[in-house]
Amino acid sequence: MKNALKIDKDFQEKVFASRGVAKVNLQLVPECDDLGIRLMLQLQQGEMDAFTAIFKKYYPMIFQFSCRMLMNAHDAEEITQETFMQVYQAAPRYKPMAKFTTWLYTIAKNLCLNKLKSGKLRWIATKPSSNEELSLEESLPSSDRLPSVEIERKETSEIVMKAVRSLPESLRITIILSRYEEFSNREISVIMKCSEIAVKLRIHRAMKKLAKLLKRHL
Repeated sequence: MKNALKIDKDFQEKVFASRGVAKVNLQLVPECDDLGIRLMLQLQQGEMDAFTAIFKKYYPMIFQFSCRMLMNAHDAEEITQETFMQVYQAAPRYKPMAKFTTWLYTIAKNLCLNKLKSGKLRWIATKPSSNEELSLEESLPSSDRLPSVEIERKETSEIVMKAVRSLPESLRITIILSRYEEFSNREISVIMKCSEIAVKLRIHRAMKKLAKLLKRHL
């Protein structure tokens, strides 16, 4: 994973010079409790340190999300870089219509979907960076819990990841956003552009399919 995002200086100047800046009352910025929004509004005024702060704070979560979506670190890093490039490009006309993370994940989700549809994935398996993948097992309904067997946590994590990856696209994204990224149903509905009821139904269907898949493999 790269630790810095290089942005050509000429490109930076062109972006801010060729686009009008959205009108924002900066006096309201300190009162906003959403750090991402505050940083975006500062970036909008040309403060590049704000972009550095956005990149450092949100890069890890977008990278992990992309890894879960694409199942390999190489493509995930590419998508993560592109996500933040789009964030940078959007700064001149940015308006805080939703939580910053909701807006950010919408960009990442769309880029991941485009990558998946392109069929140009490298398919280099990415192993879980921690035991967090096991949280999905714990969230299954009690009647659908996995059999109590002696199995390495590492192996279980990989099986869970494969099961999630096998879900239909809409269910996979929804369950990742809900169980791993911990978005509310309302936030997911904004990212997925659907109703909250649809989100609840997708989560239910995803959990049911996963319980069946995981029982079969374990």
